Amino acid sequence: MEYYFSDRKSNILGVGSTDGKGEWRIDNDIEKQSVDNRPAVELSLDIHFTNDQEQAVNEMAKATNFIMYQDEEGNAHQMVIESVDHDSLGHIHSIVASDAGNDLINETVGAYKADKPYTIADYITRFTNDSGWEIGVNEFPKNVRTLEWTSEESSLARIIAVAKDFDAVLSFGFEFVGTNLVKHVINIRHETAGDSLISFEMNKDINNIVTHLDTYDMETSIKAYGAVPESTDGSTNQDPINLIGYNWTDPTGQFVLDQYGFLHDTIAVQKYSRLLSNSNPNPTQSDWNRVKTFDSKSQAALLQAALADLKKYNHPNETYDIDLVNSPYVPLNQTVHIADENQQLFLSAKVLSIERCRANHSVKLTLGEFVHENVSFDERLSELANQMANMAKTLKFYPWTRYADDDKGTNMSALPAGKKYRAIVWSDKTSVPSDNPADYANRWELIQGKDGADGVPGAKGADGKTSYFHTAWANDVSGQSGFTVSGGDGKKYIGTYSDFTKADSTHPADYNWALFKGADGDVGPKGDEGLPGKPGADGRTAYAHFAYANSQDGKTDFSTTDPNRKYIGFYSDFTSDDSTNPSDYSWSLIKGADGANGKDGVPGKPGADGKTPYFHIAYADSSDGRTNFSLDTPASRKYIGSYTDFTQADSANPAVYSWQLVQGPKGDTGPQGPQGPQGVPGSKDVPYPYVQLDAPANPKKGDTWWHGTSLKDATAVQRYDGSKWVDDAIAQAVLYIKELNSIILNSAEINSPNINVPFQHVRISGSEILSSGSLTLHGASYVISGNIEDNSGKPNGQIYHTEVNPDGLLSYITQTDGTTQMHTSRISMGVLELTDLVSGLGNSAKYITSTFNAHDAVDYYHKDSGLETNDVKKLNISYSRKGPNVTIGIAFEMKTGNGWVKIANIRPGYSPFNSDDAARLLGSMSYTGAACELYVSAGGIYIIPWRGQGGYAGSLSFITHDAYPTNDAVVN
Repeated sequence: MEYYFSDRKSNILGVGSTDGKGEWRIDNDIEKQSVDNRPAVELSLDIHFTNDQEQAVNEMAKATNFIMYQDEEGNAHQMVIESVDHDSLGHIHSIVASDAGNDLINETVGAYKADKPYTIADYITRFTNDSGWEIGVNEFPKNVRTLEWTSEESSLARIIAVAKDFDAVLSFGFEFVGTNLVKHVINIRHETAGDSLISFEMNKDINNIVTHLDTYDMETSIKAYGAVPESTDGSTNQDPINLIGYNWTDPTGQFVLDQYGFLHDTIAVQKYSRLLSNSNPNPTQSDWNRVKTFDSKSQAALLQAALADLKKYNHPNETYDIDLVNSPYVPLNQTVHIADENQQLFLSAKVLSIERCRANHSVKLTLGEFVHENVSFDERLSELANQMANMAKTLKFYPWTRYADDDKGTNMSALPAGKKYRAIVWSDKTSVPSDNPADYANRWELIQGKDGADGVPGAKGADGKTSYFHTAWANDVSGQSGFTVSGGDGKKYIGTYSDFTKADSTHPADYNWALFKGADGDVGPKGDEGLPGKPGADGRTAYAHFAYANSQDGKTDFSTTDPNRKYIGFYSDFTSDDSTNPSDYSWSLIKGADGANGKDGVPGKPGADGKTPYFHIAYADSSDGRTNFSLDTPASRKYIGSYTDFTQADSANPAVYSWQLVQGPKGDTGPQGPQGPQGVPGSKDVPYPYVQLDAPANPKKGDTWWHGTSLKDATAVQRYDGSKWVDDAIAQAVLYIKELNSIILNSAEINSPNINVPFQHVRISGSEILSSGSLTLHGASYVISGNIEDNSGKPNGQIYHTEVNPDGLLSYITQTDGTTQMHTSRISMGVLELTDLVSGLGNSAKYITSTFNAHDAVDYYHKDSGLETNDVKKLNISYSRKGPNVTIGIAFEMKTGNGWVKIANIRPGYSPFNSDDAARLLGSMSYTGAACELYVSAGGIYIIPWRGQGGYAGSLSFITHDAYPTNDAVVN
């Protein structure tokens, strides 16, 4: 694409090209068109320049200069450069331009009422008088309307309104002779809202489809009001038009107008009435009522407006976000088609806007007005048949067939002998095939590959023929991708058909395709190891080993002989000796703190098939388990039995257990040990510590008594003062204690790098929500994390996490999947960051994030007074900013009548992010009806006055992305 740059007199100053071959290299050229903004066309582009070209590019592509180009459809464009960003360091000159037709925004037309019906050309000519624009193509030469406008507006807005009343579409056209503009025209055309016949498919042209459904605006009946009728008797208390008393019958019977002026949808109310139930499947009452006002000036017009509104909102609103990968150019308002076979979702949509980049060869479409399509294969075949029937009878096509050694047409021949590839081309020119390989490009297909397996022969039919069942494999549902008949390894789809031919077809279309390999599922958790079996065929004997401990890892109070423990460990091997390493055992809780009877087996982890295995234990005094068999009394038994199955209840049959001796016969008394060392001489006056439930008998002064509700729960210590027991305390500088349970510490200093406080089913303050988790202090990190539970204490999947570190605070809560963060807040080094989930889960989640710091909380202010330029005097500019919001107040007096002049540079920290939003009309303080257009951009403050005298004042607000100002006043 070539772009011609000219001055205001259409003198060519330079030519840029997107292919990099011209003097100026153009990049990121984006042309924008939209249905809502027609006939306007917007263009932005970057011009690359060298140090030697810097002055020239500033002159060639400065504001108000023209850009001219011709698009792929043959339309000529003249654009006006509206804003410029010049990057000296990056050597990029960026511009934004709009269609030259936008110059009509600078013309103002007043109120107007037609005295008779006029054509659309009459109206446009009247409202563009003396602007230099002419009528070009006019597809509405005879249509007339009597129109009225009660206020003034720009010439561009007025002709767009005219086009809307005629249901016409306007476009600006430019005619050039060479590079000289000889005419600019306004074309008037019918809306070309046809079907583009272009389809986008999921996983091919579409990355993702997000569906949105809501009922916010839904209605099944409407009470409509129109405009207030003009008074015929001078009164002012007129009621707006309504539908009461209007007679109308819907020919389909779906819509009914009642005597009270309500328009009902009899089908929608049956679907959505609140009275809908199994006993009342077709309700006729309890509508979703809405009251709305329209501009209609008659009951007939009001009925049509209400009917259109009811048809639009009589069902849930359904919208789609479609992420397109490949987008061809499609004209505005044309229909495209969207297909997602997995969801069986078939839609049509209108093209609402187009962004076309010639440098990147890309097109971005915005789609809307989605409609569900009912795809019928038979209908499409019928349509194709009709098209073929309507083709000209004299039109003939001739097949050209050639063979070659490869898909490039090497050694092309008319004969197939020894050739692996074939090409068939249908020509409407001649029946004599071409011998030029270029005419067969992209048409070559492999006809001789590796020999595949033949079809599977079926039983002979009644006629004596043998039927064959054929299979093939591929990577997509059409069979085109990865097609093979010789094995399905790694393929996702299988194709089948039957016929009476032994050889497999090599045409994917002959097969019926079906998905036979879905995505791999998650690996299930590993199940517990089974119990040892009987001696195998090799004669080796398997041994079951048991151990006991008071912790889940087996390291606390480990023993292979004393079963009076909370946990049992198990493993099996071919060695008779028990291991003394706790890590060799698989540990299970057999003695809980809650006193449960323990009769049920210990559940293992679910195996690969999803079943839960249970480990069962029993005790007895004989090797067959029949003497003193017990499920819950291990302490006095000599043998332990075990087995594993998928039933939770323990068996009472000793025969199902495998028995092992855990307590042997009592051994002989050992020899007497050596005499111990002489002890310290005793004294009857030495204080004695008692640990018992009842008060000691005959205590002496200084004795201590530890007591509580049980011997394991000493809750008090008292000292005997000679006559009674008094409360006492432990006075000790350092205590070495292995474990403290149920302890209250008062006025204590704790020196520890790690503190863990688990909690179970606690109620979160101020709510009915339960939670289980832990509070931990580890080094410099303080963390509270846990899950959210329902009222019965069951986790609902949500996880929360709050963490305090030296650099700040982090807090979040997840969705019920336990991983997708729903709300996140972070405070770090003076910045508050807030993140909320917008849509999706996991890797598909989309978020919105905002930050807040001290600058965002204050108002910045600056004022420049008494400025003067060649065009204005007494110029006062005030700047105020809070966060990204900027307001500029301005007042000045005109010295000249020059248009589009720069009167000041924009102050750093206050330039607009979007120059299109930074413009307004200032009223004159000196002359009634006079005004001045004010534009604010990164390049400065500009004005276009209507008169060269008088004073003007006003304010303008917009958004900025500038860094905050550094030397301006701060107002808290």
